[in-house]
Amino acid sequence: MKKILLLCCTLLLTFEMAAQQNAPSGLESKKNELRVDVLQALAYGKIGLSYERFFEGSFSVGINANFSNSSKFEEDFNNGFRNNIPRYEFNPYVRYALSKSKARYYFAEIFGSANGGDYKEIIRESEGGVGYYTIKQSKYSDYALGGSLGYKMYIKNALAIEFLVGFGSNLTNKEKSPDVISRVGLNLGYRF
Repeated sequence: MKKILLLCCTLLLTFEMAAQQNAPSGLESKKNELRVDVLQALAYGKIGLSYERFFEGSFSVGINANFSNSSKFEEDFNNGFRNNIPRYEFNPYVRYALSKSKARYYFAEIFGSANGGDYKEIIRESEGGVGYYTIKQSKYSDYALGGSLGYKMYIKNALAIEFLVGFGSNLTNKEKSPDVISRVGLNLGYRF
C-alpha cells in the first residue's frame, strides 16, 4: 500500500512539474491590459482610457476612449479662435509587435475613430431686407481611419509604459469635424 501511495505521489509530482514547465510564464500568461493616458490628461485635460487584449504571436486588439473637458479648448472655442471642439473619441485598434521581445517592443497600429463634439459657424441671415450675421452652434460626429507607431515596455512583467504617435483623417463630415485625428500619448498601465 505504501509503495502504491509513493508511486502515485511521484507520478502526481512529475505531472505537476511538467505542467508548470509548459505553462506560459510572465507576460505570455497575462492577456489583458488597462492603461491611462497621462500626457493627454496633463496637457489637454482629456481623460484617456484604454483596454488591450493580447493574442498568441504578435497581434493584439483594443479600444481607447477619450473624453475632453479642457478649459483652454473651451476658451478658444468661445473666443472664436477655433470652430470645433472635440468632446469624445472611441478608437478601436489592431496592433502588430515589430520586435521579438515581449517585455520591450515597437509596434504598428491601425485604428478607427468614432468622434464628435461641438461646431460653431458664423452665418448670414436676412430679415425684412436687412442682413446680419449670427453665430450658430451645433454638434458634429464623424468617423476616421488612421495609423500609429509606438514603443512599449514593462516593469516587473505587469506595469506598462507606452508612447505612441499616430494620425488619421475624418471621412464623412469634414465641413464640421477636424480634418486630422491625432493619437499621441504617454500611457501608464497594468497587465493582468
